[in-house]
Amino acid sequence: MDAGSSRRDFIRRTLLGAFVGGLLSASGARAASTSTAAEPRPVDRRQLGRTGAEVSILGLGLGSAFMEGYSSNLGAGHALLESALALGINYWDTARSYGPSEAMIAPVLARHRNRVFLASKSDARDYDGFRRDLERSLQVLRTDHIDLYQLHDLRRHEWANLSAIESGAVRAAREAKGQKVIGAFGITGHAGAEMLIECIKRFDPDTVLTTFPCTRPDQGRYEDELLPVARTRKMGVIAMKTIRYAREAKLPARELLRYALSLEGVTTAIVGLDSLVHLNENARVASGFQPLKEGHRAELFESARRALAGVPAPWDYADYVDGSPFSRGRPPAARSGA
Repeated sequence: MDAGSSRRDFIRRTLLGAFVGGLLSASGARAASTSTAAEPRPVDRRQLGRTGAEVSILGLGLGSAFMEGYSSNLGAGHALLESALALGINYWDTARSYGPSEAMIAPVLARHRNRVFLASKSDARDYDGFRRDLERSLQVLRTDHIDLYQLHDLRRHEWANLSAIESGAVRAAREAKGQKVIGAFGITGHAGAEMLIECIKRFDPDTVLTTFPCTRPDQGRYEDELLPVARTRKMGVIAMKTIRYAREAKLPARELLRYALSLEGVTTAIVGLDSLVHLNENARVASGFQPLKEGHRAELFESARRALAGVPAPWDYADYVDGSPFSRGRPPAARSGA
């Protein structure tokens, strides 16, 4: 073989090697890219006010949607909870009055207690009743502490009893916090911003859980009046009922969730855990979160207002029980027998 042929063979081998190497590199890059795409980003976290806890901005609502879907198929329910943890969702919301909810989540909680920010609630207003509920929650949930224990579903008609509530349930909550049985004490409700603001001023809770749908209930007072009070006191604010009207108003649920999470002062939003599909959709909104601009929030409000004109919220009905699969609230006409 002459020198020219040798050089040509060398060049061909070099070019072939470079070509094959390029293909392997590209294949490897695609595989790495595919692997990265297959691994979802964890849900963002924010500090829950003065509690200092870092919680996922998407929380699990473990009331009616979860109970109805999985009380007869606990294996699937537990797998769904594990999937939420894998997405970095650590805020879990349950309550004494949520039927079997606490017992349903207990086995998964026991395996991952240090990864979960656990919130539960009591409907009791007296000292002994609140302590009994707390002790029962601890037993059923199989834990020695609850990160956030809340006075559940405060209503307007209780205004005259706030002093008794403070010397009863609130005193019990403060003692439990001092004993480190609970990490923080909160209040919840959706019967009017004025009532909750008064309770904030009287009880000085660490958190407040209330309603922040794009419909701006109570003439916007939750956003315009309650949120500034909570921010001033460095309280954690948990949003609920954020996507309640997605179906009725034909609005995208992801945008309604973004609406609540874009409000200044809102730490996290709890959404009912009903399916893996919805869990993943909501987690995508809460991963690398992009807040809505004020103009976009105003557009959502107007769209919902027009679509839902004359449609009352379920929690406005007198017989509505929060989180319960047994009482969804009935229209006033149905209640009166008309």
